Amino acid sequence: MGIVDDLTLFVETVRAGSLSAASRKTGIPKSSLSRRIGDLESQLGVHLLYRGPRNFSATEVGISIYERSERIKEELDAIKALAESFSNHPSGKLRISCPAVLAESLVSEFAIGFSIVHTDVRITLDSAVGAFDTAIGDYDLMIHPARGDTMADSELVRQKLAAASYRLVASPGFMKPLGMINDPSELQDRNGIGWAADGHLARWTLVNRNANTTELNVNLKFSANNLNVIRQAALSGAGLARLPLTMCEADLVEGRLVLPLPDWAPPSVTVYALYPSRRSLTLAGRLFVAGLARHLQDRMPAA
Repeated sequence: MGIVDDLTLFVETVRAGSLSAASRKTGIPKSSLSRRIGDLESQLGVHLLYRGPRNFSATEVGISIYERSERIKEELDAIKALAESFSNHPSGKLRISCPAVLAESLVSEFAIGFSIVHTDVRITLDSAVGAFDTAIGDYDLMIHPARGDTMADSELVRQKLAAASYRLVASPGFMKPLGMINDPSELQDRNGIGWAADGHLARWTLVNRNANTTELNVNLKFSANNLNVIRQAALSGAGLARLPLTMCEADLVEGRLVLPLPDWAPPSVTVYALYPSRRSLTLAGRLFVAGLARHLQDRMPAA
């Protein structure tokens, strides 16, 4: 192993936060990791890590070398991607992060099929629950839904995959005491079901078919960090909720949920693929993004 390999391994170890985590990620035994970092320190003539009984921290010079080594690793990844781009055969590892509900309902189906078709591509799909972190970290690709221009990070390239239509929904039992609703103003300050990070009061934007907008003040009676839980709360009559049409369409058809304002709906949510501008996507990554875009567009109902 050369010094470049050891520097790359040092980057992976610092990113992982512990030798145990780095060992699980790289498949290299802890003892071998520790020995190779020790060899690297001997070659460089400096201590890179403060070692504790359970974890470690980088020394001042270790932090500086990590930052420079990270750039070296990114360049190596870019070189590998460039070399692969001249081949028609996708291969290698593809690390993808995606919110749990989107992964379970739409993305996993495509990712599994992709891995079966492309036998030399190894996929890791990390499905996160709750508020989604756009820090790219070790991922090659992140699938991220967002409303509006909420991702201005110049370090990330974003590619639109599809638009997810949303609906304002409630259970028939919740709506029955309210009678016929003719205008959004009649739903002001009603109980709602929202995202856990929204606090107890929320202001939801609604758009009608003429592209007019209005604001709906909602008292969040129940909050969660998972759309499946929000759907269950809506079915139980806890309040108004905003749900993707793909998730609630069957409930609407079968009468378990209703549209309080059929002419008004929340703005659609755009699903993006994110990846670092400094790190080229491999052929496998480019094929995955292009195929996933078609997959999502075929399965997400139009507004």
